Parts: sequence; C-alpha cells; structure tokens
Amino acid sequence: MKKFFTILPLQEPIPMVYRESGNEQLHLDKAIPFPIFNAMYGYVEAGEEIRVIAVATDVPAAKKNIEVFNHYLKEMCREKNVTCTVGLEVITIPHDESIATHVTTFQRLLDYVEDQDELFACMTYGTKPTSSALMTAMQYAYNLKNNATIECIVYGQVDRSAGKDSSSWVGTVYDMTAL
Repeated sequence: MKKFFTILPLQEPIPMVYRESGNEQLHLDKAIPFPIFNAMYGYVEAGEEIRVIAVATDVPAAKKNIEVFNHYLKEMCREKNVTCTVGLEVITIPHDESIATHVTTFQRLLDYVEDQDELFACMTYGTKPTSSALMTAMQYAYNLKNNATIECIVYGQVDRSAGKDSSSWVGTVYDMTAL
C-alpha cells in the first residue's frame, strides 16, 4: 500500500504553488500548504487506497494544522478518486527534544509500515531531530520489511528573499530520495 508520512509544522503554513525541481511527478499547479501533497497528487492513481500518517508536536499550532491538513486531504481524495483508509492518522509527540521522545517517534512510525509498502515522506517541517527520526524510520523500514520501497522523499523550500509579503515568495519542492 502507498503510505505518506509527514510532520506537521509548528507554525501556520502558507499555501503556495511549489514548483518541482528534478522530478516531474511532483509538478502541481495548485496552492497547497504541505509539500507532501505534491507527492500525493503525483504518485496516487484513481481508485487506489492510501494511508497518510502525520507526526504532530503537542502544541496549539500543530492541532490547528491537523484540521487544515484534513481539509486538503479530503479535497485530494475527492479530486483523485482515492480512498484514504482511515483518514489522517496522527502520531502526537511531546514538545521536547529528548532522545526518549525521538526514539519513541521512530518506533511509532515503524508501527505503520508493513511488507510490500510503497513509502513516501516529507521532511520539510518539524524540528531537525524529528525530521531525522522520520528519515531514519523510512530507511530502517526499507531494510527491515520485505519489499518495502522508498518511492519519494520531498522537501519544500520557500525563498522569502523578495520581501515580507508572502505573495512574492517562491516555493520549490525537491525530490530528496537519493539521500
């Protein structure tokens, strides 16, 4: 099954069109606040069943972002005629950077991976240790599970050099799978 993993931001994300760089399947002419949707729109076929798992730090902004993410997920599933088995599955983690928190996050992420899974992830949001736990879990699952594959890992970059007005910012989504 195709499974999409992401980390919800600690702040309010701004919808923008992320232009793709290096992977045409990530092309999406639609403003979205979460770059994992570039992978979802690009890799999911009509009629497929998918699972979407998000890591959310236990802070108010992340809780609001669950609602925002769910809105975009429902829209994508409707537009692509895709079944999202359980809806958004959320792994809530404490707001600290302790080793225990990140080891637990790693272990909980692995609970969602099975043999034959096609894995997708977004490393854009979250703290560096949380992104590290996600990336390590993807690599571990790839090596541990039978025929599990890492299909695409994305990173969304926002160039804010044009000024403080978010309408002038440029988003680019990169395929980081080779890392």
